[in-house]
Amino acid sequence: MRAAALLAAAFTLAACQTPCPSPSTGPVTTTFRCEDGSDLHVTFTSSPDTAAVVQEGFAPISLPSRISGSSYRYAADGAELQRRGGIVRWTRPGAAETLCRRVQ
Repeated sequence: MRAAALLAAAFTLAACQTPCPSPSTGPVTTTFRCEDGSDLHVTFTSSPDTAAVVQEGFAPISLPSRISGSSYRYAADGAELQRRGGIVRWTRPGAAETLCRRVQ
């Protein structure tokens, strides 16, 4: 019994020394479908931490990250992309606020 416990501990320590893969740092593009019938194509980057939003009928906009607790929030010059739970709230100057959901 003691030998099995020592063997299990040795395997556990060996597993801890295996290097973990580095997280992906490349851009990630996600599509959201909004209640107003529009689609948002958002490219998130980590360096710098921004969200580039493309919405048909409007000029593309790049928004810097803002502090937002456990979710995300990107905002600048009256435009804001904010996630709360599974819903994304999208606001931009010249358009009414709309709620969006990620397209699977």
